[in-house]
Amino acid sequence: MFANWGEHIRNSGQRAFSELFNVMHAPLLRYAERFTGNREAARDVVQDAFLKLWQVRATIDPKRSLKSLMYTIVRNLSLNYIRSARNASDPLPLYGIDDGNPSAAMRLDASMREKYIKQFIDELPPRRREAFVLSRFHGLTHAEIAKEMNLTSRTVNTHIVLALRYLRGRLGGLDS
Repeated sequence: MFANWGEHIRNSGQRAFSELFNVMHAPLLRYAERFTGNREAARDVVQDAFLKLWQVRATIDPKRSLKSLMYTIVRNLSLNYIRSARNASDPLPLYGIDDGNPSAAMRLDASMREKYIKQFIDELPPRRREAFVLSRFHGLTHAEIAKEMNLTSRTVNTHIVLALRYLRGRLGGLDS
């Protein structure tokens, strides 16, 4: 495995790109699926992300994390997918509703819930929020988060459990 994929890919190294694909495809697919809620759309997003990486390879900064860049690209493409699905005539993939016509109240409820979730995540203590975001939005494992944050896996697990408990409690308060 290449020590610095970024530099090799920047120099059009197809073998490094292939290795990056083999290592990152599955975690990026899980990450994209969390956004899109659709396995097929997630596959398209991840495929587009690797294509985008190859297209911009000359601009890769070898000193920066290529994993982080890939997660950013996948997040942005997933959000683009969600926006275009909202604007499409068939809202089924976005809402998963049988009649294909979500009510304005349902759309507002989902939009408000998303707004509150973001607010509640922002209320978390900084280290807990960082661990939670790396786990839930970047798809990192507890071991990867522990290494990134210079913590033990057990501490990372505690942060995530406490974050989830807090978020569930705050969201439960919305329903009452």
